[in-house]
Amino acid sequence: MRNKLSYLFFLLFLFCSVPYLLTVVLSGKEDAKPVDFQTHSSGYTVTVNKKAMDLETYLLGVLPTQISMDNEKETLKAQAVILRTDIMRRMDGKKDVSQDSLPYKYEEDKILKEKLGERKYKITDQSRKQAVGETTGEVITCQGKYIQPYFHGISVGTTLSAKEWFGKDISYLQEKDSLKDVESPEYMTGIPVTYKQVVTQLEKEKKIKLTVEEAKKSIRVKEKTGNGYVKQVQIGKYVMSGEAWAKCFQLNSTNFYLEPYDGKLRMVALGKGLGLGMSQYGANELAKDGKSYKKILKYYYTGIQITKLSDQ
Repeated sequence: MRNKLSYLFFLLFLFCSVPYLLTVVLSGKEDAKPVDFQTHSSGYTVTVNKKAMDLETYLLGVLPTQISMDNEKETLKAQAVILRTDIMRRMDGKKDVSQDSLPYKYEEDKILKEKLGERKYKITDQSRKQAVGETTGEVITCQGKYIQPYFHGISVGTTLSAKEWFGKDISYLQEKDSLKDVESPEYMTGIPVTYKQVVTQLEKEKKIKLTVEEAKKSIRVKEKTGNGYVKQVQIGKYVMSGEAWAKCFQLNSTNFYLEPYDGKLRMVALGKGLGLGMSQYGANELAKDGKSYKKILKYYYTGIQITKLSDQ
């Protein structure tokens, strides 16, 4: 009887353990353990307010400022890899970089809790730790170098190629369809403003002086890409870049048009951001369709590799 019971327990053990063993053998590793951000050391640090913190810990404070944490898990992981890549690119071979030299806002836990409240903070904290932890050390390279991982909120149905925007080809920045972006509630934004407001804002922000009548007669888009991203705006004898105009008037995108409307100037922006690289909205739609963060990144950036910092 004892032998029969032993035999049954042995069979039960095999039944339970074989799937696990097969997974380990086929994948070559067990599931990664959660990262302890209090003790983890990547070998790279970011100095914030004279205090050096590990790169991965720093990313926890940056991720929520760059993307809505309500997005899909794979979208957040893709964004974490993008941010890590850009920081490493800006380090340029060094082991430390100052927060002041980075274009990202770092949100301290205390401030984040005050903004979100306890319940929302806990959900956000879990999401960011998962996104950063499950991609720890992963960066995007092309031909052995870190890419410049442009990203934006919403495209105009296609992303912008480097050739069209910069006038030179960058292999990993090609035009990509991102068709569902046009379904975003934030796809189109804009309201009419008076020419007096336009003149006042231009003088305040850009020291450009002109009369209301001059503004009415002369303001126009001078140069734009084939799909509407504005490169230059003409204002009398002055020329502004599309990026400078969008920033001056707080437009969501550099893809905008200007037109007279009932005695005012209507500025309508399509999409959100510059349009290069990964569309966050489009990435989230791909994630909803079951695409992994690596597939999302490899879709928006052509011919890239996703590697570990330890392999660099």
